[in-house]
Amino acid sequence: ERDKTFNHPRLPLHTFIFQHNLSAKITNMPQFRNLFLTWALLSVFLMVGFATHKSVKASHGLRRRLSDTPPEELAAEYERVAAREPAQKSFSVEEISKRKRQKSKFTNHGIKETHVDHVAMTRTHKTKNKKSNKDGKLEEQIVKQEKQGKTESKKASMTKSHSEEERPAQESAVTPTQIKAVASTIQQSQQEREVTEILTKLHDDMCSEWWNAPPLPYENCDPNAPVNSIALFGGLTNALKLVLLSAVGSWEENRCFIVDESESHLNPPDKNGVRHGFIHKYMEPIGLQLDHPLVVKAREENRIEKRDWSEFWTAMSARRAYGQVSKLPNLGFGEIEGHDLKRNLIRRMWRPHQKYRQSSCSAMEDTHGLKAGEYIAFSVRRGDKSEEKFAFTELKHYIDEVQKHLHRFDSFVTDHIVPKIFVATDDCSVMSEFREMRPNWTFVSECDVEDNSKAAAQNGFALRDFKDWGAVAEDAHFTKFFTEIYALTMSKVFIGVGYTNVAWWVYFLRPFRHSFILLDKPKGQPDERVFNFW
Repeated sequence: ERDKTFNHPRLPLHTFIFQHNLSAKITNMPQFRNLFLTWALLSVFLMVGFATHKSVKASHGLRRRLSDTPPEELAAEYERVAAREPAQKSFSVEEISKRKRQKSKFTNHGIKETHVDHVAMTRTHKTKNKKSNKDGKLEEQIVKQEKQGKTESKKASMTKSHSEEERPAQESAVTPTQIKAVASTIQQSQQEREVTEILTKLHDDMCSEWWNAPPLPYENCDPNAPVNSIALFGGLTNALKLVLLSAVGSWEENRCFIVDESESHLNPPDKNGVRHGFIHKYMEPIGLQLDHPLVVKAREENRIEKRDWSEFWTAMSARRAYGQVSKLPNLGFGEIEGHDLKRNLIRRMWRPHQKYRQSSCSAMEDTHGLKAGEYIAFSVRRGDKSEEKFAFTELKHYIDEVQKHLHRFDSFVTDHIVPKIFVATDDCSVMSEFREMRPNWTFVSECDVEDNSKAAAQNGFALRDFKDWGAVAEDAHFTKFFTEIYALTMSKVFIGVGYTNVAWWVYFLRPFRHSFILLDKPKGQPDERVFNFW
């Protein structure tokens, strides 16, 4: 066909192209010229249509982003744009109004769509949307509440903005920095209120007449499988931590478990050598009771299996560390993240008797005047921790850390009053040291309660001394200790150390990961670096 068209002897195509002006011949021929023109027109129409579609889509996308973006974020974007125009960093309200009338138009939502850097705006918006929430379902709830609060404040912010535009230029001058400061303050205040509301709800749950958390289904296991015997090992929070992890491991194996207190330091024998038990005195039973039919049958069939605590702690998988997913159908969990799992189980397992719940809540509210989410809490652990080769954190570091969080409290922002500081400690001598360092601050503690003068371990807890306490000193100690657990849990900011299991226990009782400060973490490392492995 090529030979007929060009009247040329058969040659390789590349030779033909070099010897003749192929493009000229094609365009001069009617059939190819029409094809070429059709292709060219079609290409132009496609390009124009694609460009128009992209422009309209971008315009709608920007309008939607602007309508959904809170005023404070628009102010922050405005500041970034202004920063690229050094000559216009500071200008009057009249100039702002003039520039807006010249460069903007109103959308249906009443928000002005200014001619800013669309690429920067899109990048900022996408970056915010890509931030992953690692704090579990409750953290997602905080974010939703923040968005609702921002939406409610948007109308008021817009009204204020329009009224300011009408002021005379000589009355005031607005800078992007000032706009950002005001927007940041509004956003922070709203977030702090939401944190306080969540902690108040937790207080109501833990102080209610009935413990507002369903008990664990200890009978959900294979009745014919071995029954795990978990030893109560160490001090109270260490022992309960290991029992909690052992319980999870037992459910994963589809086994029931019992708690063995026969050799626990917390259950010393009396003068006659009889051990009367520990858990039943202060909280509801954990695991199956020794007289439960499943346990009796397992003992008769020699199916009681002693398990060492290290089996449920040494490996990261046994600890249920942060980010690890577990499957526990016996508890109703198809899949659940490690920290979410422990937060769910801890209040279902640790169920103090009503006597201690009431004394703890009464001490917080009536004795110390503490309101959930409106104070700071210190956890100072000394005692036998020196024997474990831990260096005590200097008390001045607690004071220094407080300075970083005062802006989160309304009492300090409005009246420059430092919020109350609750001190939980096994060494009451630290109270005088704190008060000498900051005589104008208000420190409260169970150490100051006269009834607690009978409590054991006032000058440092040592587990080896537990056997010498006596019933009165023991009860007073745990009454004080439970109040401290409550107060640490419901504080807005926790400041403590990681070398005590009290910190571990309180961390999982608290409803979120933030506002939990560890002073003994490795230098330069975030707090999450420590408790992600808990």
